[in-house]
Amino acid sequence: MSNLSAFHKLLLAFSLSLALAAPVFGVPHMSRLFSDHMVLQRDMPIRVWGTAGAAEPISVTLAAATRTTTTAANGHWSVTLPAMPAGGPFLLEIHGKSTLRFKDVMIGEVWVASGQSNMTYALSGAATGPDALRHADDPELRFFTVPKRIALTNQTALDASWQPCTGDTAKEFSAVAYFFARDLRRALNVPVGVILSAWPGTAAEEWTPPAPLGSEPVLRPIADRWNKASAADRSFAVKGHSFALEFDEFELVPADSATPTVALSNFDRGSSQVSTGGSWSYSWSGAPETTFALVAPGHGNRGFAAKLAGVLDGASDSRWEVQLHPHTPTDLSAYSGVRFWVRGSGSFVFQSLQPSISDWDNYGTGILRATPGWKQVTIPFRDLKQQGWGVVQNLTLDQISGFSIFAMTELGDPPRPPSGLFFGMITPLVDYRIRGAIWYQGESNTERAFQYRTLLPSLIKSWRAAWQEPDFPFLIVQLPNQGYSPEFGDSWWAELREAQLFTLKSVPDTGLAVTIDVGEAANLHPPRKEEIGSRLALWALGTTYGEKLEYSGPLYEGMKVENGEIRLSFTHVGAGLDVHGDYLQGFAIAGADKKFHRATARIEGNSVVVSSPDVPAPAAVRYAWANSPECNLFNKDGLPASPFRTDDWPGATFSNR
Repeated sequence: MSNLSAFHKLLLAFSLSLALAAPVFGVPHMSRLFSDHMVLQRDMPIRVWGTAGAAEPISVTLAAATRTTTTAANGHWSVTLPAMPAGGPFLLEIHGKSTLRFKDVMIGEVWVASGQSNMTYALSGAATGPDALRHADDPELRFFTVPKRIALTNQTALDASWQPCTGDTAKEFSAVAYFFARDLRRALNVPVGVILSAWPGTAAEEWTPPAPLGSEPVLRPIADRWNKASAADRSFAVKGHSFALEFDEFELVPADSATPTVALSNFDRGSSQVSTGGSWSYSWSGAPETTFALVAPGHGNRGFAAKLAGVLDGASDSRWEVQLHPHTPTDLSAYSGVRFWVRGSGSFVFQSLQPSISDWDNYGTGILRATPGWKQVTIPFRDLKQQGWGVVQNLTLDQISGFSIFAMTELGDPPRPPSGLFFGMITPLVDYRIRGAIWYQGESNTERAFQYRTLLPSLIKSWRAAWQEPDFPFLIVQLPNQGYSPEFGDSWWAELREAQLFTLKSVPDTGLAVTIDVGEAANLHPPRKEEIGSRLALWALGTTYGEKLEYSGPLYEGMKVENGEIRLSFTHVGAGLDVHGDYLQGFAIAGADKKFHRATARIEGNSVVVSSPDVPAPAAVRYAWANSPECNLFNKDGLPASPFRTDDWPGATFSNR
């Protein structure tokens, strides 16, 4: 290489970049869903597809089956292998002008797991995660994680691969999806593969294609809001925007005059070390153009500054973090805040880090904007706040492990487009045969819970159409108890749970894992994920796989007024209704005035009878109708009853769009 001319070096680099950027036609090229360790859906025709040279003969062999075809003029090809029973490992071979071989291919059950942060919640953080990881090694359980990507048109590319389940690979995989798949493996004794396509903080409309968002009147405001977004916001998600931020002269501000100012770091020695013994580090995701460097001159036209620069889009983030001490937290109770200098084009969020917070809901600022010239910024500790989606903790200034700065573009945190994740993270999957989907989402739609009654069924219908499987099972996690609401008052969370129950009753081949008993009022991300995954698996086993077992808790069926009381009937009573405690809780009753009162409830056979001396002429009953209700109706199979109401009076989200 040293003897090459500059021109030849440039030509070679350009050729290599082309080779990496696009498939080389003439050589079979395939979706990354096809990789070593893949799981293919049993008992369904198996589609295999890819690209190669135009008019090139292609032969595909799996087990004893072989199919041949010739590529189209654009190089695309596909074949369909016959349905096969569970088994493996097999070798999948694709022969064109060259040959691709995929080893350790299993045929079994394939499910897609999607939703937001509670679906991405890692097994390592689950309440029973440590024990599960000790027993996680299972060569016939495999995972595929779809990279985060936003798009405005159908996508096909995926940069990922299948992984067999081990204690190491399972650590960061979805806890809910792991427990679901583990239970299927135990019950069915066939290979199981899970394709995880989920993104924290996302709304259901991001996973839904444009057609229903534009055609359903109740959903049209979603599309209208995006159509009115600024040109910058609309381009950010898929094209990204540049940023360049410089930071210098960090110091701790004393709480009183008796305490000296502490200089943390000024980078003047060309080092990221800090005076307390730790150092700064930089990480980013989805943005290879983003960089960190020490540049000269820094503030005051001397020394160095720390520069973060590059391109960010809606699928990437950029985090610059300092560890104050390499081994133990630092006591900052003698200080009132942090002060530093910043300049550039972009925005940022500053956070403190304390060991007692493990869910990323750290104390932080809002979005701060840099200026072209150097500006000193003071961050008072008293002004830092948690965002409120994690476990509420006190700020422990005597236990601070560091600080974190999230670098952003000038736009800050712009909205993501409706349908962006359907295009970016679902359409690359739809040619791959699956058994069904599990769905844990809704937290980001609670304010528009009544709209969710239309949105979730539309999402399900559109996914089934995309896969060309009009009845594949779609199993929903009903939101658990979380947050606080007034007794007998409105509750967005209760209305969202009702929308999920409405979907179960109105959309065929759906399921509902009730989780009202496994959440935490002060934690949006409850760690009891094993019960959730196992209840999803129960529903699949009892319906999709036809096993004789009770797979649901009691579901409200109807009511009848009898002598000043209301008798409630249920499906899925299983071995009988049961109360977990001394007496039934969670029931409220109202008359025609719509004013609810706490009710007395008792089990009579397969019914619950509800009454109150304050409501002599009852008209409606509600059960577990609150963010975090006290409720304890189960069946004797150990499964909780779904929250419900017998009335249809407009709730708090009825008009929200």
